[in-house]
Amino acid sequence: MRKPNEKLSQGDFSFPTDFRIWRDCFPEEYKNFSGDLFTHCAIKPEEIQIKSKEGCWNLPVEKVEVIKNRCIIFLDRKETFRNVLLKVMNSPEGIGREGSPKRVFMEEISSDSQTLTDFRGILLRKVLVNILGRSRKYIEVHKRDNADVTCVITSKSSTEVVEGDVKILPGVVLDSRTGKKLSKHTWTECLEQKMKECELVARHRYGFRGPGDSQAGKMFEVLGTATMTLELLEAKPTSPVAYGGTSSRGGAFILYNSARMETLLEQFKARNFPEAPPLEEIDFSLLSEPEEWILLLNFIASEEWMIEKCISEIEIGRVSPHLICSFLHNFVTIFSAYYRRVQILTDNRKHLLKTLHARIHLLRALRMIFNRTLALLDIQPVAKM
Repeated sequence: MRKPNEKLSQGDFSFPTDFRIWRDCFPEEYKNFSGDLFTHCAIKPEEIQIKSKEGCWNLPVEKVEVIKNRCIIFLDRKETFRNVLLKVMNSPEGIGREGSPKRVFMEEISSDSQTLTDFRGILLRKVLVNILGRSRKYIEVHKRDNADVTCVITSKSSTEVVEGDVKILPGVVLDSRTGKKLSKHTWTECLEQKMKECELVARHRYGFRGPGDSQAGKMFEVLGTATMTLELLEAKPTSPVAYGGTSSRGGAFILYNSARMETLLEQFKARNFPEAPPLEEIDFSLLSEPEEWILLLNFIASEEWMIEKCISEIEIGRVSPHLICSFLHNFVTIFSAYYRRVQILTDNRKHLLKTLHARIHLLRALRMIFNRTLALLDIQPVAKM
């Protein structure tokens, strides 16, 4: 299944129709069939559209085309906006669990070491606990005896685990300048240095002009913590990660866009615009900018998928919290382009209000998804920068 990011005229989803590609998904007796997937299943492509309406899909299909052995699906964008935003805004804590989620016990990390490699393991455990708190398919339990899966995170390959437990070994944190294990400084010292770097970035790149008071210090602590977290977790957890040579702009850029969302919504209140009508009354066909559709489909509608993908192989000790970092980086890249190109808060004129209200509903959903994703990494959003 392919989901185009920018060439929206080529459909919203597509998949190959050559049966040979799907052969392993069918029983053995069908392995010798060669031809078209639709022919084998005795259905017509347009039946996808009919089934989407009969089944009240959250992503209703408007049109289906088959071109050069690919089935291309176009969604009904107006109804997709409405369905997805209603689902998100009516579930501020996220989607509920499935009937019988797998139970996971995360063993506590016991180590007196203060290296960044050990801190990476501590971070990894925190994030996995947060993901389990949001998952539909898995749930954290606090007693080993109640668990279907027991995970042991350790930075020492020599650590022995109980038979049946899964061991997750975080990759070593390397000094980007020497390529050797970073052990000269404790993680608290590294955090203090990262806070100083973030202050320089905030003041020089993003124009922060606040005083050096406790409030500003708190913001730089949030920035420093966010940047360190992203740098330590943006690679696959079992892979080594180079630390110290990357810029602090990544974390600052993510939180800068958090502040942008908060500022836009605060300005909407401060400028005395009429409050947006309920979602059911909004004309979402007015959201015609390409970034609006990408933000909805790739981020708002994909949040649940991203969370489950992070721990889909936890039972064999494979986890992917780096997908959260990629999600955030891609999110702010698209949102920043949208913010620069589109005037979201227009004049307070009657003929502009319908579009403004549709965008405000979209923005509120974006903020909710963004803040929930930050929370997975124990990162606090910021209101101003």
